[in-house]
Amino acid sequence: MFDARQAYADQQSDPTAAAAWSAGNTSGAGTFMSYCVSCHGDLGNGDGVLSESLDVQPRVLSDAGFLSSKPDEHLFTVIKKGGASVGLTENMTPFEGLLSDEEITNVVAYLREEICRCEYKE
Repeated sequence: MFDARQAYADQQSDPTAAAAWSAGNTSGAGTFMSYCVSCHGDLGNGDGVLSESLDVQPRVLSDAGFLSSKPDEHLFTVIKKGGASVGLTENMTPFEGLLSDEEITNVVAYLREEICRCEYKE
């Protein structure tokens, strides 16, 4: 199982990465580019470089139909506490202790505004 906490234990958000730098190191875009792209891909299509090595493929975050069915609180929990906390795969590891609540909130906003371009619909 891929464990983001171990993989990124000694790494801070990379302020030299072009996308992270242009977006700002604590912005949703910068954090997504630094921590999420390796599995979810830069456009959120679930095609990151690590995706082929996982037993369960990463969620396609650009799927507006799916993401609009999930409230922001759910997305926040999945990122902070990991997939297993909401009955999903352990491949989505928790980022608690690695990302602040503000950074996670910014990632959720980035997903809504730039990746799925969708809002939660009850």
